[in-house]
This record gives sequence, structure tokens and C-alpha cells, in this order.
Amino acid sequence: MSTHAAFRTDRQPVPPAPVALSGRARGARLAGALQAAVAALVAANIAVWLTEASTTVALGLGAALGIAAAVVVAWTVPPGERGRAVLVRRYRSGHCIAAVLAIAMLLTIAGGAAIDGLTAGASLALAAGATGAAWLAAAGMDRVFGRALRVLVVGTGEVARHLIDTLPEGRGGFEVVGTVDDQRLPGGVALGADPMGDVTELGELVTRHSADLVVFCFVGSPDRDLQDAVNASRAAGAQVAVVSRLFEGLQGSLTLRRLEGLPVVVAGSTRPSRSTEIAQRATDITLASFVLLLTAPLWAALAVAIKLESRGPVLYRARRIGRDEQPFAMLKFRKMFDGAQGPALTMGEDERFTRMGRFLAHSKLDELPQLWNVLKGDMSFVGPRPEDARYVAAHREAYRRVLTVRPGITGLSQIRYRNEFEHLVGDDFEAFYLNTLLPTKLAIDQYYVDHQSWVLDMKCILWTGVALLRGGELMLSDLTDHVAFRQPKPRRIAAPMEQLADVGDMSRAA
Repeated sequence: MSTHAAFRTDRQPVPPAPVALSGRARGARLAGALQAAVAALVAANIAVWLTEASTTVALGLGAALGIAAAVVVAWTVPPGERGRAVLVRRYRSGHCIAAVLAIAMLLTIAGGAAIDGLTAGASLALAAGATGAAWLAAAGMDRVFGRALRVLVVGTGEVARHLIDTLPEGRGGFEVVGTVDDQRLPGGVALGADPMGDVTELGELVTRHSADLVVFCFVGSPDRDLQDAVNASRAAGAQVAVVSRLFEGLQGSLTLRRLEGLPVVVAGSTRPSRSTEIAQRATDITLASFVLLLTAPLWAALAVAIKLESRGPVLYRARRIGRDEQPFAMLKFRKMFDGAQGPALTMGEDERFTRMGRFLAHSKLDELPQLWNVLKGDMSFVGPRPEDARYVAAHREAYRRVLTVRPGITGLSQIRYRNEFEHLVGDDFEAFYLNTLLPTKLAIDQYYVDHQSWVLDMKCILWTGVALLRGGELMLSDLTDHVAFRQPKPRRIAAPMEQLADVGDMSRAA
């Protein structure tokens, strides 16, 4: 039933379900009291510093602001969700700002006559300082005294395996205590064991295992049984999360909204806004110009070294397919002997490489001339890797989506496959790349197109630097349309889920 309220005469209001008070709730109250005390001390000191209030008045004002700040922090992000990005109610950040402004306005109106020197700026500093202190105190307490959120997963299928395998562990993370299925059947994924019960026992299991969160994945129980299980879980003191059955068909940014009281998941348009395109182009021009000026001496040194070792041009012009399937000449420092023949794909120790070319290939410095392509508008700093025309022709349908954006020097697929030649297998590298590696790269490039934004571009640039300096792996889920950059996590469950091949980026013949 919807929680939407309206002025109707033909329906009776439904009373809310009772919620049990647990020890966790009492702990949250104690934490709130400590946050209020910290915020009160900070506010009192700010009041003494910015106004002419006496110590007694400052302490009284600080106490009131401390209570208000603790309430604002608890309202913005509940204690059970603090520090856990997958559950944080991000949309309430605006509520927090509004509350701070409201407190500042009340201080200005009511406190101006009682406290000498209390200006609008001082009131805003008091409200923001108290709320900020309460937030920092809450975050610090969660980091030091917090515990892992205990999770029960309802379902034993592929979605349940994915959740159990990828939820972050440890303090401030999650602890999966087990799974629950439609029936108590063997062969589940509860950390290698059988399900600990069925959905009709969920309320009892939440209480027995002190579960904080129940996640409903795909199960086949009747809707009435699932509703009873949800109510039992909430009555036992647990939060409930539900995975939408339509998640696989929704691409791009997702938000949770309410439509006449009904919770709905909204998938935004995959086309970047005009402001996003302007911001990306401005960033491209700024970064390319800066890096060009910074590396100008290096360009000269590399050009001299290439010329001294072998005859031929310094730059190699590779024919690539760009945005809207328009061909362009992608510039690279020449790595091979002039006139070298052979396959388009190269290995790390390709005999066609000069000594300087081998250094350029391993250091990725052969990509520097593409900065000129960025300034011309043929390429972007971040985007899908530009490909040869014959590869585009072989996967034309997939490339029709990918080539709606500019190709890039770096990007998600370039980070994921930065050392691709090390993982080529078989006798026919060309066929292996065309039929196995390229479709996987295209899937990642399509993810980029669906989620293109200036923020994602900045993340890609940061991830590129980290990958080159320290290593790391770009993790793209083949189930949930989600990408992250981190060190690989050991698997806890042996599950027959197909994983993307762990391969790196392949150099083109140059």
C-alpha cells in the first residue's frame, strides 16, 4: 500500500505498524547525546569569539545549538546508515543545508536583541559550526566504535551471490550472516552453507541473529508471504531493502522517486546535457594545453631519440574511426622501423619495435601526440578507445552507440586493459582479439556512454594515474551495471558466475 496521503473522503487512514525499541536504538540515543555535547562546546566557543555574549549566555546558546545540531545530523543520515555509501540517503543533504539556514535565520531574528554583536554572518557561523561538529563527532564515533551491519539476504540466486560476494566487509561495512530462501532447501549460497530458513521464519531469524538489514533478492514466494516477511523483519527492528526485478533493463543514472505516493525507480536519459558537453570540452582544452606545455621538452627529446635510432618520420598517423563514425588520423610517436610490415596487433616484445619504440610502448609515452588530436576536437581526454575501421565494421551495431561520443586517450576500457598483450592466447591473436577481447571492451565503453558525465571523466583521469603509478583493477560487474576501481577482493563463495576476462590494453601497430 502506498504511503501517499491525500484529502479523500472515501478511504480511512491506515495506522502505522509498531516498531520495536531495541538496544541499538538506545545506543543511537547515547551517541546523539555525545554529539550534542561536542556541538554545544564548539558553538559556545564560536559565540564567545564572534559576539560579546557572556560565558553563561554562550553556554546556554551552545546547549540549544548542540541539541539542534544532533537532531539535524540524525535526521539527515540515520546512525545505522552512516559511513555506508550504498545506504546513505544522499538526497537529504539538501535538507541539512536548509536546516542550517533555518537555524541561522532564527538566531538572527530572536537572538539579535539578546546577544550583542550577533550578526547574520555570526548566526550562520554558529549554525554551521555546531552542525559540522555534530557530524564530525558522529563520523568519528562510527569509525572508532561502529560495527559491521549484519545482513540477511533473501534469495539464493545470481543476485544474492553477487551481493554476498561484493558487499564491503569490516568496521563500517557489512557482515552477511546468511541467506533465506522460499523453502529450506540445500544448495544455497549462505557462505557455502544451506539457507538458514525460509521466508515464513524471517522475523524470528532477524531477532535470533540480530540482523540490521534484510535484502530481498529474487524469490518466487507469493506476494502475501513476502509482505508478511517484510512486516515481520521491520517489526523485529531491521531495515528492509528490495532489489527491483527490472534492474537489468535499466541503464544510466537511477534515482528513487515517488509518483503519487508509489515508489518508482527512474532511469535518466543517456544523452549528455549541453552543460556536460561544454564542461568536458573546456576541460579537454585546458588539460591538453597544460600537458602540452609541460611536456614540450620531453617531446623534443623523444623526437631526437627516434630520429637518431632509425630513419622515418617521428610521428605515425593511424587511421581510426571517431565520433559519428567519421575517420581521422590519430597521432602517435613511431615505435617501429620505417616500412615494417605485419599484423596490426603487437606484442610487448614485438621484433618490429625499435629499442626506443619498445620503451615508448611500455611507458605509454607514444600516446603523447594525441594531445594534439584533443585540441583539434577529434578526441577527448576520456572516452572509448578509437579503433581501426575493420574492427568497427565487425561490430557495427555496438559501435553505433559507442561512437556517439568522442574517443579518448584514456577511459574505462583503456584502464581495464592497459597490458592486454600479456594475456593474448591462442595461435590467431587477431581472431582472439576480434571475437573475445573486443566485445568485452565494447561492453565497458557502452557503460561509459550510458553514464557519461564530467565527474566520471575526472574519476577516469584519477584512476589512470593510480593505475600507472600503483596498479589496481577496474571492476565492472556483468550483473549490476556498476564500475569501481579497487584492489581485487578475495571471493568468499564458489559461484558459477562468469567474470570478465582479466586482460590488459593492447598496443596498435605504429
